[in-house]
Amino acid sequence: MTMRSWQNRTFKYFLLIAGAVLLTVIVFILSDTYKSRQVKKSLVTYMDNLRDMIFMSTYDSLKKGNMKLFKNHLEEIGTLNDVQEFSLLDTGGTIRYSSDEALVKQHDPAVHELQSPTNVTHEGYTTYYFPVETISYCSRCHLDWKLGTINSYYKLTLSRKALDTVKATTLYSHGFTVAGGGLFLAFFYLLLTLYERKKHEEQMLLSASVFENAAEAIAITKASGLVERINDAFTRITGYERGDIVGRDIHLLDAGEINGQNYQEMREQMQTRGFWSGELWNRRKDGESIPVRLSVTPVRNIQNRTTHFISVFYDISTMKAAEQALVEMDKIKSEFISSAAHELRTPLSAMMGFTEFAREPEKFGGFSEEQIREFLDEVYDRGEALSQIIDDLLDISRIETGKDIELNLQGTSLLDLLGKAIDFHRVHQPTHVYRFVGADESDRMVCLLDRYRINQVIENLLSNAAKYSADGSEITVSCRLHEGFWEIGVSDQGIGMTPEQIEKIFDKFYRVDSTDTAVSGLGLGMSIARQIVVAHGGGINIQSEFGIGTTVTVTLPNN
Repeated sequence: MTMRSWQNRTFKYFLLIAGAVLLTVIVFILSDTYKSRQVKKSLVTYMDNLRDMIFMSTYDSLKKGNMKLFKNHLEEIGTLNDVQEFSLLDTGGTIRYSSDEALVKQHDPAVHELQSPTNVTHEGYTTYYFPVETISYCSRCHLDWKLGTINSYYKLTLSRKALDTVKATTLYSHGFTVAGGGLFLAFFYLLLTLYERKKHEEQMLLSASVFENAAEAIAITKASGLVERINDAFTRITGYERGDIVGRDIHLLDAGEINGQNYQEMREQMQTRGFWSGELWNRRKDGESIPVRLSVTPVRNIQNRTTHFISVFYDISTMKAAEQALVEMDKIKSEFISSAAHELRTPLSAMMGFTEFAREPEKFGGFSEEQIREFLDEVYDRGEALSQIIDDLLDISRIETGKDIELNLQGTSLLDLLGKAIDFHRVHQPTHVYRFVGADESDRMVCLLDRYRINQVIENLLSNAAKYSADGSEITVSCRLHEGFWEIGVSDQGIGMTPEQIEKIFDKFYRVDSTDTAVSGLGLGMSIARQIVVAHGGGINIQSEFGIGTTVTVTLPNN
């Protein structure tokens, strides 16, 4: 979540709560105002009634000339809590009678030329002035007074404390309500902001942790392509440290396969899909080019302008190697099927041909008994070759399923075993010269081993030496005891192998290609040979020089 998004969300929450609080405050103020107005209205009515009562009662006694009764009224009125002053003033403003004796003979200029009732409010009090007109009853005693003229004034001062208290209380109440609502909103907004900020910080920490600990390389670049930030995986995959790449153009990684058209296609895809993904080659700091799977996502601001790009990629070298291995395996499988069919068909064709000679000799002009025996020997030999092919296939199948090669261990003379193998090849492959270099103490050359399996290994080594060397060349077989191990070596003067070919020699179905030598076989012999030797607790070592020859050394423990 971005800073802008959490601020927007906080503002929405705040507006929602603020609206509720404002509505509550308005309802409270309206209700309180209504109640205050009712109270003030009652107080105003009370003051008006009190004024009228005082004026009417005293005016009646004054009108009748009963001054004693008038003075009694003054004393009674002076005892009222809400009456500050009640006085009778002459037309000159001098107080003649008053509920407060201390005020008599004082002067009040407010009545000067006053013709109608009026009132003045000041410092918590309201003072009422009421002109008294001359009537016929008054002229009996005051002959100089004219009817209808003003001869005196009433002055009544009432306290407004209760009324002003209501107003002040209402004002304070409203002020406190508004202030309280404002403080509540401010406090709520502060809490909400702190909460959202904490959540934002937690999300930022989580994002930073994901960014730094991601297995994929991540680079954040400006729209111009300058690198702003990378993670640890970026350093591990590309070899560039932060100081090497931050502030530099991301295209520094370009291995040279991206052109202007490619960039245009990337921009179009980001415009339509919101991101671009694909495979390309990156150049590491050490100059090595590596295949990567890359995804680029633009980051846009509120104006929909691209400000940054987030590039995520990972090394797919292993995946590409696996794909290439699958392609090569498919190729090897196809070659194996073709080769296996050929290897199986060859002895079968020969067996069928020689069998036909023996079944219908007359068809071919007849054969002697010696020739028939030779035919049968050939059939037997071809059958053995066919059996060997099948055994190899069974062995490799057993190895593929994780089963160990079963061994029938017995004391065996290595000299005898090697001699018979060499003699066999001298007969069946007489085009080569075979030489044996061995120890003199033949009685000590005895090992605990599987005679059949070790013979299978030696036969394979001699067969390969003959296949990959020219006719008339020498094949040397050696045997010696060295540091507790018997070392059996087979050396030829053939085409030799490159280091790359040596690395693959034990792979299943692999055969060394030669333009000069037609090589048959399934490519299983060396793989099976190594498994047999390892099962005996030994090993195989190959030394070869291309164009010179090869030496294969088998080591077996001296049991």
